[in-house]
Amino acid sequence: MLNQNRRTPYTMHRLLFLVLAQLLTTGTCDTNPDPEHKEKHEGNMIDPWTYEDQDWSESFEFCNGNSQSPINIDTGETKLNKKLPSIILEGYNLSETEQLDLSNNGHTVQLSLPDSMSISHGFTQKYLAAQLHFHWGSETTSGSEHTVDGIQYAAEMHIVHFAAKYGHLNKARLKADGIAVLGVLFQVGAEDNKNYDHIFDKLQDIAEEGTNVHIPGFDINMLLPNQLYRFFRYNGSFTTPPCFQTVTWTVFNETVPISQAQLDKLETSLKTGHGMLDSNFRHVQPLNRRIVFASFSSLTSSRRIVPMEDSVKLDEDDKSVDGNHFTLGDTLAVIFGTLFGCTVLAFVIYLLKQRKRQRSNTERGPKVIYKPAATMEA
Repeated sequence: MLNQNRRTPYTMHRLLFLVLAQLLTTGTCDTNPDPEHKEKHEGNMIDPWTYEDQDWSESFEFCNGNSQSPINIDTGETKLNKKLPSIILEGYNLSETEQLDLSNNGHTVQLSLPDSMSISHGFTQKYLAAQLHFHWGSETTSGSEHTVDGIQYAAEMHIVHFAAKYGHLNKARLKADGIAVLGVLFQVGAEDNKNYDHIFDKLQDIAEEGTNVHIPGFDINMLLPNQLYRFFRYNGSFTTPPCFQTVTWTVFNETVPISQAQLDKLETSLKTGHGMLDSNFRHVQPLNRRIVFASFSSLTSSRRIVPMEDSVKLDEDDKSVDGNHFTLGDTLAVIFGTLFGCTVLAFVIYLLKQRKRQRSNTERGPKVIYKPAATMEA
């Protein structure tokens, strides 16, 4: 009679397989996680994250990586790369019949975007739009995530795109080249920016966390700066958990103005389960030897963030030859360089003339002054 307690090799293999399967299911050996499962295991359902406590790495290991965002953009340390192509967008002018979902997800206000919108030029591949959202401060604190030369701006908008070849945001965000985000910095101006009324006027309707409202489509281009060819570019991460380091960042040099009243709406309209939704920005992260590229002039003065209203004059001064943009700084450099060259040339010519004159005097010998002999009168 066979021993009923004896386990055959087949049974042992089956048990081992079940144990391994259980380990993979719980995420203990999760080397290539499914995005939805990863969020449940690391984030929203088990360990919600907040902006008050930004020590996220305990629950989200990627948040402690070496290529995190946002960063401080030190314009003096950026590397000029005029070969970076201008950003060209397609499908951004949406029809009013297109219904967009505007929601309060407890961390920001988010506007869903159709994947008919895309970045068609500016990268080596096509990126499709997924959503845009905002980061802001409070009555006492500015709220942009990226800073420029240590300056934090009033607020910041991110337009999130995913690589078309991956088909979906959740899949693309796990790939090294999966995500492209356009970053827009805001400054407070004197007047309302009517282009943002589509969004800001609806904030009161989504005051409570988890609420949403549908708004008709509009021209998303109008939310962006004029100069889409002047930007900073670097490799980084999502600025919220799980902080995947798969984002190519494009932060525009030109800021967009909004009024103080519009900024107040951002800072005071939305709520979370814990209270007012404000100061929803992540602190700047170490650069860690990453290179930040600039698509425009190497002159520090022309790399400074400029308000949108000032960009019109810059556009008038800019010239384009074979797709290369020449800014006001470039023009001034050429002018001063030419003047300096002319001055040096004139000085050299003067020295040569002086030397020739001295040589001529030497060859003639010393001058002899003739004086007639004096005669005595009788």
